Amino acid sequence: MNRLEKIINEYSGLNFNFKNDMNDKHGAFILDKDVYVNTNRSYEQILCNVCEEIGHYETSVGDLSVLDTIEKQQQEKRARQYGYQYLVSLDELVACYKLGLTEYWEIAEFLEITPQYLWESINYYKEAHGLIFDHKGCRFVFGIADSLKIYFSNKGEANEN
Repeated sequence: MNRLEKIINEYSGLNFNFKNDMNDKHGAFILDKDVYVNTNRSYEQILCNVCEEIGHYETSVGDLSVLDTIEKQQQEKRARQYGYQYLVSLDELVACYKLGLTEYWEIAEFLEITPQYLWESINYYKEAHGLIFDHKGCRFVFGIADSLKIYFSNKGEANEN
């Protein structure tokens, strides 16, 4: 079972509608408990879009089709951040490093997401936690050129991303 199938099972209270006739502007959108997914995108893009819509389900209220207020923009940001935390958790980044995955494309492929989404997720963590922070015995260190090192308290230095 791939990640998308697992997510659909986890959110069985939502109705996922996969459509090939959606506007190219939308990767997915949610209306009440119906998630409409544009199938004219790659699997990785679909997975990222679905998680953002689940983020809207979990964190948003109202119509966000036009982001014309600060409140709507903040709700959009929260939904996106929910997706980052769901698909690219700090624990999953640590697991990738322990597997020796060091390049953005390797990590993205392993997590079944786009490299762009991985980059956005890592930037979210950098913005949320700062350049250096600890998580479950690991030290995350963000450097120049979007690099990331994870140091393990019991094994020394991990690989660099």
